[in-house]
Amino acid sequence: MPQPVASKARVIKILNRIGARGILTEVRVQLVDQPKMQFMRTVKGPVRLGDIVDFEDTELTWQSSSRSNSNFEGIC
Repeated sequence: MPQPVASKARVIKILNRIGARGILTEVRVQLVDQPKMQFMRTVKGPVRLGDIVDFEDTELTWQSSSRSNSNFEGIC
Protein backbone atom coordinates (compact mmCIF):
# COMPACT_ATOMS: atom_id res chain seq x y z
CA MET A 1 0.00 0.00 0.00
CA PRO A 2 1.49 3.39 -0.98
CA GLN A 3 2.29 5.89 1.73
CA PRO A 4 0.16 9.07 1.90
CA VAL A 5 1.71 12.00 0.07
CA ALA A 6 1.32 15.41 1.70
CA SER A 7 0.82 18.23 -0.82
CA LYS A 8 0.43 21.95 -0.43
CA ALA A 9 -2.00 23.88 -2.60
CA ARG A 10 -2.97 27.54 -2.87
CA VAL A 11 -6.65 28.53 -2.96
CA ILE A 12 -7.28 30.43 -6.21
CA LYS A 13 -11.10 30.51 -6.24
CA ILE A 14 -13.86 29.96 -3.69
CA LEU A 15 -16.79 28.25 -5.39
CA ASN A 16 -19.60 27.62 -2.87
CA ARG A 17 -20.65 26.22 0.51
CA ILE A 18 -21.80 22.62 0.60
CA GLY A 19 -23.20 20.22 3.17
CA ALA A 20 -26.37 20.22 5.21
CA ARG A 21 -25.34 23.29 7.19
CA GLY A 22 -22.75 24.76 4.85
CA ILE A 23 -19.83 23.54 6.95
CA LEU A 24 -17.68 22.63 3.94
CA THR A 25 -16.40 25.04 1.30
CA GLU A 26 -15.69 23.93 -2.24
CA VAL A 27 -12.55 25.62 -3.58
CA ARG A 28 -10.33 25.48 -6.66
CA VAL A 29 -6.68 25.02 -5.75
CA GLN A 30 -3.39 24.90 -7.58
CA LEU A 31 -0.43 22.90 -6.38
CA VAL A 32 2.44 24.98 -5.03
CA ASP A 33 5.17 22.77 -6.52
CA GLN A 34 3.31 22.26 -9.87
CA PRO A 35 1.47 25.52 -10.69
CA LYS A 36 -0.11 24.17 -13.89
CA MET A 37 -2.08 21.53 -11.96
CA GLN A 38 -5.42 22.79 -10.66
CA PHE A 39 -8.36 20.90 -9.19
CA MET A 40 -11.32 21.24 -6.83
CA ARG A 41 -11.22 20.27 -3.16
CA THR A 42 -13.57 20.58 -0.22
CA VAL A 43 -12.21 22.36 2.85
CA LYS A 44 -13.64 22.34 6.36
CA GLY A 45 -13.32 25.58 8.28
CA PRO A 46 -12.64 29.17 7.30
CA VAL A 47 -10.77 29.72 4.05
CA ARG A 48 -9.76 32.80 2.02
CA LEU A 49 -8.20 33.42 -1.37
CA GLY A 50 -4.46 32.84 -1.30
CA ASP A 51 -4.54 30.47 1.69
CA ILE A 52 -2.27 27.45 1.56
CA VAL A 53 -4.09 24.21 2.34
CA ASP A 54 -2.26 21.05 3.25
CA PHE A 55 -3.83 17.71 2.35
CA GLU A 56 -2.83 14.08 2.19
CA ASP A 57 -3.68 11.96 -0.80
CA THR A 58 -2.64 8.59 -2.12
CA GLU A 59 -2.47 7.10 -5.56
CA LEU A 60 -4.95 4.46 -4.42
CA THR A 61 -7.71 7.01 -3.72
CA TRP A 62 -7.31 8.54 -7.19
CA GLN A 63 -7.59 5.10 -8.80
CA SER A 64 -10.67 4.09 -6.82
CA SER A 65 -12.44 7.38 -7.50
CA SER A 66 -11.79 7.14 -11.24
CA ARG A 67 -13.04 3.55 -11.23
CA SER A 68 -16.24 4.47 -9.41
CA ASN A 69 -16.91 7.35 -11.81
CA SER A 70 -16.48 5.13 -14.85
CA ASN A 71 -18.85 2.52 -13.37
CA PHE A 72 -21.39 5.20 -12.58
CA GLU A 73 -21.33 6.49 -16.17
CA GLY A 74 -21.93 2.96 -17.48
CA ILE A 75 -25.08 2.55 -15.36
CA CYS A 76 -26.70 5.78 -16.50
